[in-house]
This record gives sequence, structure tokens and C-alpha cells, in this order.
Amino acid sequence: MHKLLRITGATLFFALVVFAGVVVFNHEQASRLYGTMTLFQKENILHNFSHMDEIFLSKPIKRDGPVFNFGQAPHDLPENFIYRGETVSTDEFLQRRATTALLVIKDDDINYEKYYQGTTGQDLRISWSMAKSFTVTLFGIAVEKGLIDINAPVEKYLPEMKGSGYEGVPVRDVLQMSSGVLWNEDYADFYSDINRMGRILAIGGSLDDFTTTLTRETKSGQKFHYVSMDTHIISMIARRVTGKSLIAQVEEHIWSKIGMEADAYWITDSNDAEFALGGLNVRTRDFARFGRLYLNQGNWNGEQIVPKSWITAATSAASAHNTPGPDKFGYGYQWWLAPDARPGEFFAVGVYGQFIYINQPENIIIVKNATDLDFMNSLNSKHETITFFRAITDKLHNTVQRDRRS
Repeated sequence: MHKLLRITGATLFFALVVFAGVVVFNHEQASRLYGTMTLFQKENILHNFSHMDEIFLSKPIKRDGPVFNFGQAPHDLPENFIYRGETVSTDEFLQRRATTALLVIKDDDINYEKYYQGTTGQDLRISWSMAKSFTVTLFGIAVEKGLIDINAPVEKYLPEMKGSGYEGVPVRDVLQMSSGVLWNEDYADFYSDINRMGRILAIGGSLDDFTTTLTRETKSGQKFHYVSMDTHIISMIARRVTGKSLIAQVEEHIWSKIGMEADAYWITDSNDAEFALGGLNVRTRDFARFGRLYLNQGNWNGEQIVPKSWITAATSAASAHNTPGPDKFGYGYQWWLAPDARPGEFFAVGVYGQFIYINQPENIIIVKNATDLDFMNSLNSKHETITFFRAITDKLHNTVQRDRRS
């Protein structure tokens, strides 16, 4: 009888442990799903955009080496700028666009730095699609090493893509968002592909496997169609040919090389694959340090970290259909070109108002972070923000010219 009681007790204890584990596991999934569904609610978005690790699985990125410090040369912002024939107040623009950080750097000096809505320079801010520009940097390093031929079809490196929308698509077309894959990136549509992908991050699953379910819409290389999972394909190839995670690669090539001031983290799926297309969480000044790497053609204080040829290719129109026009944005390899892009002018952008703007001739980097729920409104936040950045650039240019004459 005592033996039976011991067995029954042990069985009950084991069952309780299993039950508790299931409850905890489901609670974590439910918590992530709830966090995903409420991520952009007005009362939550400000906190969430600096605390994404409280909602999603993530892994740290460790910095190493001496910190690179920018100098200080304070300048005022332009009081206003002209957009669509109207005078826009800078203060009104920054408030309306729900700005959380604005950092302006010229000639390695910080001209302007301010944090808004109660945030600080220590916040690790979600990159959203600016992460694409980091991912393509790692990819370009692998290309330079001879590990990737961008003219080869995707399935050369990812055989599991046979039968998917990516079969037969040259890697080059994936780099320039011209894969021809069917994709719905409507953030307001619960059933859109981008939101289905978000639920994988929330409740578990493989982003790698998700890419194999996508189908073809048109022939590749014919037109620009923003397919965020194209970036995940790029990341899969980079992981496959190097045998290293993106985090290991970004630590090796960026966080240990360019004087980053803080550790960062990258959101992952439940299989530890990085959310390559939008999951980096970084300090604003460290976004600027990454921008400085591109400003200087991949060279960091004498060390060529990213091949200059790759920087040029990534920040130039990759095809005729990706060439900018009077009211049309252009696209390179995971970097954007402004309408009527000035020489050496390009930018990374993420939804809800994240920007890294580079102007090489003027030696300028501008980083802007935001929680802009109206980023897709009729004023078109990308057009308006680039106009604002150009107003800053022109004002600094004129100030420098005036100082030189005096």
C-alpha cells in the first residue's frame, strides 16, 4: 500500500510539474501574442519601442574595443522648412511626427542631439526596417570573401527553396526587392503576410520555414515590390555560407570594429534565427556610428571593414526600375535613395519614423527615431522627413561657408 502511495504520489508530482510547465509555456506564448497585438497601441507604443525584449525573444549583441566618441559643435536647427509649397515649423514637425530622438552629425561633430517624450540616449530603440541595411552589410562582406555569387539562383544556397516562390530567382533580384514573390505588407490588415510573420515571432515557429510557404506573383527582376521576407532570405544565405548566426557576424564585423558605445540585442524566432528584417535594438548614437561606416565608404579610421565596391553598389540604384525620379524613391541593396537623390545621398528607414540619413559630400549623418502612428498618412512621412533632413543639411552647409568667409 505504501509502495502504491509512493508511486501515485510520484506520478501526481510528475503530472503537476508537466502541467506547470505547460501553463508557463502557454503563458509566455500568450504574453508575447498579447504584446504583439497591442504593440502599436497609442498608450503602449512609446514604452514598447524601447523595451522590445519584454515582448519578444531576443539575444544580446556584445560590444568590444574602445568607444568612438564624436566631437561637439552645437548648432540650431532651421526654424522651419518648405514642404509641398507650405512652410512647416520644425517644432511642429518633430512633435507631430512623434519624435523620440534626433541626432545631427557633421564632420564627426554632434551639431544637435535631443531626446523627446521622456526617452534618453541610453534607450535601445527598435530599428524596424533599418535592420535590413545592417543585414545587407554582413551579406556584402560574405560576397567579398567569395562565399556568395549574387547572380546565382537562391536555391544554390538554400535548396529548401525549391518549389517556393524563390526558386529560380537570382540573389541579385532578392537584394533589390524585385524577387517577384507574392507579399502583403499592410500593417493594418490582420491577415497580411507581415502580420502573419509577426505572429510567428509571438507564438513560436520558424521564420526560415515561413519563407518556403511564399509563392510567386510575377517574374523576378521586373519591378520593385517591397517584400520584407526578401531580407530574411538574404540573412539565411549569410548564415548558411558562413556557418555563423547574424549576431556572431555583427559582433565580429561591426560591434567590435566601429567603437559602439553599448551592447544591443536582436529579436529572434523560437529557433534562435534573427528577425533580420526589423529586429535590431540599438542606441541612437550607435545607429549614427553605423551610418558613419557608410559615410566613409566602409572604411573605419583606416581599416576597410566593408568593401567600398559593396557600399557603392548597395547605395546606388540597382536597376532601371529602382532608379529615383522627381516624386519617386529609388532603391539599391536594402538602402533607399530619395527622389531626385543628390550624389552620395541615401538612407535607411523603418516604419513609424526610424531614419539613418547619409550625405557623403556634406559629411553629414542624421538619425531620427519616432513612434509615429501617422507615418503612412497623406503627408507621406518619408517625403516630408527627407525634406527636413535636406533643410538641416543646407543650413549647415551655408553656416560653414559663411564661417569660412568671415
